[in-house]
Amino acid sequence: MPTVKKMTLEWLGDLKFVGKNENGLTVNFDVPVEKGGHGTAPSPMETLLACLAACSSIDVVLILKKKRQDIRGLTVEVSGLRRDEDPKIYTKINLKYIIKGVNVNKEFVESAIKISHDKYCSVGGMLKKAAEITTSYEIIEEV
Repeated sequence: MPTVKKMTLEWLGDLKFVGKNENGLTVNFDVPVEKGGHGTAPSPMETLLACLAACSSIDVVLILKKKRQDIRGLTVEVSGLRRDEDPKIYTKINLKYIIKGVNVNKEFVESAIKISHDKYCSVGGMLKKAAEITTSYEIIEEV
């Protein structure tokens, strides 16, 4: 049975908004100063990049933990190229996963990223219909 999720969005004045889920958790939005905002929170399009990185990161961490990898940190640097004409959608997105750990298996990392993007990440599943999504990674060995 399909799942229904709901959010509410409230205008806070100027170009500031707050979104709230059914549990009362919030996310703030604003736009950059050069676009008429105050720059106090990420823009909706910046948040979209973060949502993609978060969605995939959850998968990657779960998969690597299941493979018994000693990961101790994960950072994702995500960048997106937007077209010039409206709507200014992303046409290319790149995610670079920086994984810290001990004896982390390179093949497991590659597989986890691929499985996330090919099967599990819902945000990526939607975005790849409009944008080319590429990935890379770096493993930083900790002692």
